[in-house]
Amino acid sequence: MLNVLFPSLPYQRALDPMWQEEADQACQLGYTVCLYDAEQHKLYHAPVPTQPTLYRGWMLTATEYEALATLTPLLVSAAQYAASHYATGWYAALVPFTPSSVIAPAKQAAAHVQQLLQTEGRCFVKGLTKSFGRDSVITSLADFSALRHQQALADDELLMVRAFVELAEQAEERYFAVQGSVYGAAGRAFPSALQSVIASLQTRWFYTIDVAYTRQGQPLIIEIGDGQVSDTKEWLVPDLYHQVIQTLVQCTANG
Repeated sequence: MLNVLFPSLPYQRALDPMWQEEADQACQLGYTVCLYDAEQHKLYHAPVPTQPTLYRGWMLTATEYEALATLTPLLVSAAQYAASHYATGWYAALVPFTPSSVIAPAKQAAAHVQQLLQTEGRCFVKGLTKSFGRDSVITSLADFSALRHQQALADDELLMVRAFVELAEQAEERYFAVQGSVYGAAGRAFPSALQSVIASLQTRWFYTIDVAYTRQGQPLIIEIGDGQVSDTKEWLVPDLYHQVIQTLVQCTANG
Protein backbone atom coordinates (compact mmCIF):
# COMPACT_ATOMS: atom_id res chain seq x y z
CA MET A 1 0.00 0.00 0.00
CA LEU A 2 1.24 3.51 0.81
CA ASN A 3 2.42 5.78 3.61
CA VAL A 4 1.13 9.35 3.24
CA LEU A 5 3.09 11.93 5.18
CA PHE A 6 1.10 15.04 6.18
CA PRO A 7 2.22 18.16 8.11
CA SER A 8 1.63 18.24 11.83
CA LEU A 9 0.93 21.38 13.79
CA PRO A 10 4.26 22.86 14.93
CA TYR A 11 5.62 21.10 18.02
CA GLN A 12 2.48 18.95 18.31
CA ARG A 13 1.56 15.35 17.58
CA ALA A 14 -1.54 16.59 15.77
CA LEU A 15 -2.47 16.86 12.10
CA ASP A 16 -2.55 20.34 10.58
CA PRO A 17 -6.34 20.82 10.12
CA MET A 18 -5.79 22.11 6.58
CA TRP A 19 -4.99 18.53 5.57
CA GLN A 20 -7.81 16.79 7.45
CA GLU A 21 -9.93 15.98 4.39
CA GLU A 22 -7.00 14.39 2.58
CA ALA A 23 -5.95 12.45 5.67
CA ASP A 24 -9.49 11.09 6.05
CA GLN A 25 -9.50 10.04 2.41
CA ALA A 26 -6.12 8.34 2.77
CA CYS A 27 -7.40 6.40 5.78
CA GLN A 28 -10.50 5.30 3.87
CA LEU A 29 -8.27 3.83 1.17
CA GLY A 30 -6.23 1.92 3.72
CA TYR A 31 -3.11 4.07 3.51
CA THR A 32 -0.94 4.64 6.56
CA VAL A 33 -1.18 8.28 7.68
CA CYS A 34 2.00 9.71 9.20
CA LEU A 35 2.88 13.20 10.42
CA TYR A 36 5.91 15.41 9.87
CA ASP A 37 6.78 18.30 12.20
CA ALA A 38 8.95 20.54 10.03
CA GLU A 39 9.82 22.79 12.98
CA GLN A 40 11.40 19.92 14.91
CA HIS A 41 12.40 17.87 11.85
CA LYS A 42 10.58 14.95 13.41
CA LEU A 43 8.17 12.22 12.32
CA TYR A 44 5.12 11.12 14.28
CA HIS A 45 3.52 7.74 13.52
CA ALA A 46 6.54 6.33 11.69
CA PRO A 47 5.96 5.11 8.12
CA VAL A 48 5.70 1.37 7.52
CA PRO A 49 9.18 0.55 6.15
CA THR A 50 7.91 -1.95 3.57
CA GLN A 51 5.61 0.65 1.95
CA PRO A 52 6.52 3.61 -0.29
CA THR A 53 6.09 7.03 1.33
CA LEU A 54 4.42 9.99 -0.36
CA TYR A 55 4.66 13.48 1.12
CA ARG A 56 1.51 15.64 0.85
CA GLY A 57 2.04 18.98 2.49
CA TRP A 58 3.30 22.53 2.34
CA MET A 59 6.04 23.62 -0.04
CA LEU A 60 9.57 22.72 1.02
CA THR A 61 12.82 24.11 -0.30
CA ALA A 62 15.12 21.61 -1.99
CA THR A 63 17.26 21.57 1.16
CA GLU A 64 14.23 20.97 3.39
CA TYR A 65 13.03 18.17 1.13
CA GLU A 66 16.45 16.51 1.21
CA ALA A 67 16.36 16.75 5.01
CA LEU A 68 12.94 15.08 5.09
CA ALA A 69 14.30 12.27 2.91
CA THR A 70 16.91 11.52 5.60
CA LEU A 71 14.08 10.55 7.96
CA THR A 72 12.33 8.14 5.58
CA PRO A 73 12.79 7.09 1.94
CA LEU A 74 10.42 9.10 -0.25
CA LEU A 75 8.63 7.93 -3.38
CA VAL A 76 9.61 11.13 -5.21
CA SER A 77 13.38 11.62 -5.15
CA ALA A 78 14.95 14.94 -4.21
CA ALA A 79 16.11 15.37 -7.82
CA GLN A 80 12.58 14.79 -9.16
CA TYR A 81 11.15 17.17 -6.58
CA ALA A 82 13.51 19.97 -7.60
CA ALA A 83 12.91 19.32 -11.32
CA SER A 84 9.17 19.90 -10.87
CA HIS A 85 9.15 22.45 -8.05
CA TYR A 86 11.58 24.99 -9.53
CA ALA A 87 11.25 26.71 -12.90
CA THR A 88 14.93 25.99 -13.53
CA GLY A 89 13.97 22.31 -13.71
CA TRP A 90 11.16 22.53 -16.27
CA TYR A 91 11.32 25.72 -18.34
CA ALA A 92 13.73 24.44 -21.01
CA ALA A 93 11.44 21.50 -21.76
CA LEU A 94 8.41 23.77 -22.22
CA VAL A 95 9.81 26.58 -24.37
CA PRO A 96 7.36 26.07 -27.27
CA PHE A 97 4.38 25.72 -24.92
CA THR A 98 4.82 28.45 -22.29
CA PRO A 99 5.35 32.24 -22.31
CA SER A 100 8.88 33.21 -23.36
CA SER A 101 11.02 33.72 -20.25
CA VAL A 102 14.48 34.54 -18.94
CA ILE A 103 15.73 33.27 -15.58
CA ALA A 104 18.24 35.62 -13.97
CA PRO A 105 19.40 36.88 -10.55
CA ALA A 106 17.32 39.80 -9.29
CA LYS A 107 20.22 42.23 -9.70
CA GLN A 108 20.54 41.36 -13.40
CA ALA A 109 16.84 40.90 -14.10
CA ALA A 110 16.23 44.64 -14.48
CA ALA A 111 17.93 44.61 -17.90
CA HIS A 112 15.56 41.89 -19.12
CA VAL A 113 12.59 43.74 -17.63
CA GLN A 114 13.63 46.93 -19.40
CA GLN A 115 13.96 45.13 -22.73
CA LEU A 116 10.43 43.72 -22.48
CA LEU A 117 9.05 47.08 -21.36
CA GLN A 118 10.56 48.71 -24.43
CA THR A 119 9.18 46.10 -26.85
CA GLU A 120 5.94 45.00 -25.17
CA GLY A 121 5.09 47.69 -22.63
CA ARG A 122 4.85 45.26 -19.71
CA CYS A 123 6.08 41.91 -18.47
CA PHE A 124 5.46 39.34 -15.75
CA VAL A 125 7.99 38.62 -12.99
CA LYS A 126 7.74 35.63 -10.67
CA GLY A 127 9.90 33.54 -8.40
CA LEU A 128 11.06 30.06 -9.30
CA THR A 129 8.14 28.44 -7.47
CA LYS A 130 5.30 30.97 -7.44
CA SER A 131 4.22 34.41 -8.57
CA PHE A 132 3.92 37.56 -6.48
CA GLY A 133 0.22 38.01 -7.20
CA ARG A 134 -0.79 41.31 -8.76
CA ASP A 135 2.69 42.69 -8.09
CA SER A 136 4.06 40.28 -10.71
CA VAL A 137 2.67 42.45 -13.52
CA ILE A 138 5.38 45.03 -14.24
CA THR A 139 4.73 48.14 -16.34
CA SER A 140 7.79 50.21 -15.38
CA LEU A 141 11.22 49.86 -13.82
CA ALA A 142 9.76 51.61 -10.78
CA ASP A 143 7.28 48.72 -10.47
CA PHE A 144 10.16 46.26 -10.56
CA SER A 145 12.12 48.19 -7.92
CA ALA A 146 9.03 48.29 -5.71
CA LEU A 147 8.56 44.53 -6.16
CA ARG A 148 12.13 43.85 -5.12
CA HIS A 149 11.70 46.03 -2.04
CA GLN A 150 8.30 44.60 -1.03
CA GLN A 151 9.44 41.00 -1.43
CA ALA A 152 12.89 41.66 0.07
CA LEU A 153 14.52 39.97 -2.92
CA ALA A 154 18.26 39.48 -2.53
CA ASP A 155 20.53 40.41 -5.44
CA ASP A 156 21.32 36.75 -6.15
CA GLU A 157 17.75 35.43 -5.88
CA LEU A 158 16.68 33.93 -9.18
CA LEU A 159 13.63 35.43 -10.87
CA MET A 160 11.67 34.44 -13.95
CA VAL A 161 11.02 37.39 -16.26
CA ARG A 162 8.24 36.43 -18.66
CA ALA A 163 6.63 37.93 -21.72
CA PHE A 164 3.16 39.17 -20.79
CA VAL A 165 0.36 37.19 -22.45
CA GLU A 166 -3.27 38.29 -22.51
CA LEU A 167 -5.23 35.37 -21.11
CA ALA A 168 -8.89 34.44 -21.34
CA GLU A 169 -10.96 35.04 -18.23
CA GLN A 170 -11.57 31.35 -17.57
CA ALA A 171 -9.76 29.90 -14.58
CA GLU A 172 -6.51 28.00 -14.98
CA GLU A 173 -6.84 24.23 -15.16
CA ARG A 174 -4.71 21.99 -12.96
CA TYR A 175 -3.72 18.59 -14.29
CA PHE A 176 -2.05 15.95 -12.14
CA ALA A 177 0.40 13.64 -13.91
CA VAL A 178 1.77 10.26 -12.92
CA GLN A 179 4.73 9.56 -15.18
CA GLY A 180 3.21 9.69 -18.69
CA SER A 181 -0.47 9.72 -17.70
CA VAL A 182 -2.23 13.07 -17.21
CA TYR A 183 -5.53 13.55 -15.36
CA GLY A 184 -7.90 16.51 -15.32
CA ALA A 185 -10.56 17.35 -12.76
CA ALA A 186 -13.98 15.81 -13.46
CA GLY A 187 -12.46 13.79 -16.31
CA ARG A 188 -11.31 16.82 -18.31
CA ALA A 189 -8.97 15.80 -21.13
CA PHE A 190 -5.52 17.33 -21.37
CA PRO A 191 -5.34 19.70 -24.37
CA SER A 192 -4.20 17.81 -27.46
CA ALA A 193 -2.12 20.81 -28.59
CA LEU A 194 0.11 20.31 -25.53
CA GLN A 195 0.28 16.53 -25.60
CA SER A 196 3.77 16.34 -27.10
CA VAL A 197 5.34 17.97 -24.04
CA ILE A 198 4.52 15.00 -21.80
CA ALA A 199 7.38 12.88 -23.13
CA SER A 200 9.94 15.47 -22.01
CA LEU A 201 8.53 15.40 -18.45
CA GLN A 202 8.16 11.65 -18.12
CA THR A 203 11.16 11.09 -15.84
CA ARG A 204 9.10 12.71 -13.07
CA TRP A 205 6.92 10.41 -10.99
CA PHE A 206 4.29 12.85 -9.78
CA TYR A 207 3.76 16.44 -10.91
CA THR A 208 1.17 19.04 -11.89
CA ILE A 209 0.65 21.04 -15.06
CA ASP A 210 -1.23 24.35 -14.88
CA VAL A 211 -2.87 25.34 -18.17
CA ALA A 212 -4.42 28.65 -19.19
CA TYR A 213 -5.84 29.87 -22.50
CA THR A 214 -5.09 32.94 -24.56
CA ARG A 215 -7.97 35.13 -25.67
CA GLN A 216 -7.74 33.33 -29.01
CA GLY A 217 -8.30 29.99 -27.27
CA GLN A 218 -4.74 28.69 -27.51
CA PRO A 219 -3.69 26.59 -24.48
CA LEU A 220 -0.47 27.54 -22.70
CA ILE A 221 1.37 25.83 -19.87
CA ILE A 222 1.80 28.37 -17.08
CA GLU A 223 3.97 26.23 -14.85
CA ILE A 224 4.89 22.76 -13.64
CA GLY A 225 4.72 21.87 -9.96
CA ASP A 226 5.58 18.93 -7.76
CA GLY A 227 2.42 16.92 -7.13
CA GLN A 228 3.16 16.49 -3.44
CA VAL A 229 3.00 20.21 -2.64
CA SER A 230 0.39 21.31 -5.19
CA ASP A 231 -3.04 22.14 -3.81
CA THR A 232 -6.16 20.53 -5.22
CA LYS A 233 -7.61 23.72 -6.77
CA GLU A 234 -10.69 22.61 -8.76
CA TRP A 235 -10.24 18.94 -7.86
CA LEU A 236 -12.42 17.07 -5.39
CA VAL A 237 -10.25 15.26 -2.85
CA PRO A 238 -11.90 11.84 -3.40
CA ASP A 239 -11.30 12.15 -7.15
CA LEU A 240 -7.64 13.04 -6.61
CA TYR A 241 -7.06 10.02 -4.41
CA HIS A 242 -9.12 7.48 -6.35
CA GLN A 243 -7.90 8.57 -9.77
CA VAL A 244 -4.38 9.91 -9.27
CA ILE A 245 -2.92 8.64 -6.00
CA GLN A 246 -4.25 5.13 -6.64
CA THR A 247 -2.54 5.18 -10.05
CA LEU A 248 0.68 6.25 -8.38
CA VAL A 249 0.41 3.32 -5.97
CA GLN A 250 -0.16 0.91 -8.86
CA CYS A 251 2.84 2.27 -10.78
CA THR A 252 4.97 1.83 -7.67
CA ALA A 253 3.79 -1.75 -7.22
CA ASN A 254 4.61 -2.50 -10.86
CA GLY A 255 8.11 -1.09 -10.47
